[in-house]
Amino acid sequence: MRQFFAILKDSFREAVDGFVIYLMLALSVLLVVVVASISFAPAPPDEALPKVMQNFRMIFPDRGKSAAPTGVPVEYKTADAEATPNGAKFVLTAASPKAPKSATADAEKDGAPADGFRYAVYAWREPAGEKNKNPFGNRPGGRNRNQNQRTDLEFVLPPPATAADLQTVTDADMAAFIKDQFATFAGVGDVTVTRRPGVAEPEYQFDVGLRDISGARGWPHAISLFFGSVPPIKGVPLGQALQFIEDVIVNGIGAAVTLMLSVVITAFFIPNLLRKGSVDLLISKPIGRSQLLVYKYVGGLTFIFLLSAVSIGGVWLALAVRSGQWDPSFLLVIPVLTFTFAILYAVSTVVAVFTRSAIAAILVSLGFMLFLYILGQVKSFFDMNKVTNIMEAPDWVYTVVDTANNLLPRYKDLDKLTSKLVVDSTLTPGEVRLGGLLTDYPSWSGAIGVSVGFIAIMLALSCWRFSRRDY
Repeated sequence: MRQFFAILKDSFREAVDGFVIYLMLALSVLLVVVVASISFAPAPPDEALPKVMQNFRMIFPDRGKSAAPTGVPVEYKTADAEATPNGAKFVLTAASPKAPKSATADAEKDGAPADGFRYAVYAWREPAGEKNKNPFGNRPGGRNRNQNQRTDLEFVLPPPATAADLQTVTDADMAAFIKDQFATFAGVGDVTVTRRPGVAEPEYQFDVGLRDISGARGWPHAISLFFGSVPPIKGVPLGQALQFIEDVIVNGIGAAVTLMLSVVITAFFIPNLLRKGSVDLLISKPIGRSQLLVYKYVGGLTFIFLLSAVSIGGVWLALAVRSGQWDPSFLLVIPVLTFTFAILYAVSTVVAVFTRSAIAAILVSLGFMLFLYILGQVKSFFDMNKVTNIMEAPDWVYTVVDTANNLLPRYKDLDKLTSKLVVDSTLTPGEVRLGGLLTDYPSWSGAIGVSVGFIAIMLALSCWRFSRRDY
């Protein structure tokens, strides 16, 4: 272990011996400071509530447990909205949308009662019904080469209900439904609902109280930079703002820049190790060559791990303090980014061992990074094309793309999975479920397993070459 720390110290000394590492640290600190200057102010209830309730027509059956949603048309209106300490109170009105009598009669024949709100609560209370089929999956000539590809959109039809069925819906069911809708689409968990008496059905009125809306993911906020000195952007849900910062700015642009600069910095570690004089001194010590090379490789990974911990950890802490969202899932991006770099650094290591050129290691590693990104984009397109059949392509094209994806590291899959981590920790449960209907995420086991195998092969090849070469 003492040898490992000695080599790690040597790698750290090489990393800080240049302006690039200081530039990266300065950019990380600057990013954290800018994020810490962002202000998140909840919108007033009268402005926010109409936007919050736009998705209330979407219902998850089985008391919110179903992953597949359904829809029932109901008009939701608010009145007498007032702000309370950290919350809001208002009167909620729910009624069936106005429609011609002929349309109402046709809807009742199809199993949709005229009392829309009771029907919505009934559909939410009962188990999920039959699924709607994906029109793309059933198109004539449509492809279905991938047996794991989704063949339906997983939307369900609302259950048929008689007048007697609707009368089984109680005031407690209505209150529970409203609470669940606010939790699902606004991220507000502490809700009080009391039905107002004396309102003629099929119209319903409720006194609703929301507590602690300042940290609600689905509640619109006014967002401004530099502690409010910049005019705010209004009406942005808190979760969507956090997702943009964490996924697009940090996990997207920031991670790409960090990977590229880290490739440049660490590309000199192995060639410097193999210089005449340095390698003579090291291999004369009681340490195996393969062990020495692996230690040097791990030293490079430790460097990017610490750099990622500073930037990502700092951004998470700043956002948590400023927004009130303390979900630690975003911190998992640190080991995932380190593992992604491990793929590129394995390529850099094998090129450096064979060529002893840092420039060659940089160019090949960055080129391989670009190739993996393009391959991931192509794979995503052809996976979609298997269902939608947007473009005609011969079978051998699908075979080549699938084979390349199965053999090479899953760079794009890791990017999708880290995006999913961010989505799950920032958006409301309703947004996460609805987004999952449109996106097929890869598995962690597949993405990590293939990538680990590739890294092992690259390191084994590097160790073989390093052990057999005379210095």
